[in-house]
Amino acid sequence: MAFTDRKPKFNKKNPYIDRRESKNREIRQALVHKARLKKKYIKELEKSGEKLPERSSKREEEAEKKKNQLTFQDRQKLAKERKKASREQREKEKLERELQVEKKQKEREKKKEALAQRTKYGQPLMGPRINNLLEKIQKEYGDKK
Repeated sequence: MAFTDRKPKFNKKNPYIDRRESKNREIRQALVHKARLKKKYIKELEKSGEKLPERSSKREEEAEKKKNQLTFQDRQKLAKERKKASREQREKEKLERELQVEKKQKEREKKKEALAQRTKYGQPLMGPRINNLLEKIQKEYGDKK
């Protein structure tokens, strides 16, 4: 009997259990690889006699950010100014809308009066009605040109 006829042994280990560990290992390997490449690059620069690139420290960058940041009072004042400006803008828009509504209301009243005119026999006058239709047509086709 040959040993080749046997089934392969079953591997009880679940390949999906240690995913976190394998991911950590991959990350570590990538970091080590980057560090090696950086080290080799610096050595090559030293061999060729070129200047090394300056390293900017994170502490200096953080200090610059802190210098550029506004104080609490300044931020508060800025927020109040923005709020005030937006409030004024809203009030201005509201006033414009109210004026527009009032103007349209007056126009409607005028049209209503003109269309309500009657002859002495109670028939509606055709002049204002025709003028109204003419205005509508001019408005519709006048805007398209």
